[in-house]
Amino acid sequence: MKKIAFLFSGRGTLIQSAIRAVQHSQTAAELSVIITNNREFTSVSNPNFSGRKVKVIDHKNFDSRHAFDEHIADILRKNQIDLVILGGFRRIFTKEFSMEFGHKTMNTHPSLLPALPGDKAQQKALNMGLRVTGATLHFINEEVDAGPIIDQEPVRITNGMTESDLRQAIIEVEQKMIYRAALAFLNGKITLSESRVVYKDYMHVQNPE
Repeated sequence: MKKIAFLFSGRGTLIQSAIRAVQHSQTAAELSVIITNNREFTSVSNPNFSGRKVKVIDHKNFDSRHAFDEHIADILRKNQIDLVILGGFRRIFTKEFSMEFGHKTMNTHPSLLPALPGDKAQQKALNMGLRVTGATLHFINEEVDAGPIIDQEPVRITNGMTESDLRQAIIEVEQKMIYRAALAFLNGKITLSESRVVYKDYMHVQNPE
């Protein structure tokens, strides 16, 4: 049984991609752990989390970034997690966490890395007058937004597009990438080789139904 953990800081919109990957996996799998550091999160009236237990762990209750990360790491170890999906988890992990879990922790970023790393990538793309931006799915490492790239999807910026419009368009392609990559990972089609991702059958990956 492969076990997935999903971590998020906002509304957890991307969790549906993880759920679908589990449902369609050829390998027995389950979404075992859901964690948010959003102290105001509630699953009430949120169908994405119906019947699912969410651990609310506020990073502000910890004395240091290391202490918070070690608490998260301990949960992942105890639950024997095989894959960690960061669905908008707005925290930078410590070197120690990245060294232990980086090879199985997928993170999304709202740009075509290495372009526009860091915060406010959508607004930066608009300010620069870009015609195309997008999203990147990558494994994490010790550097911010610099881990091995798993998948990328372009998003065209149209006339009059606002930051909110662009953010929603990018979320839609992130959903596709997470579904495809989580499914491939569960089925043994994604591995790391010398800090580069080997994605078997990449040109034939399927989008969510």
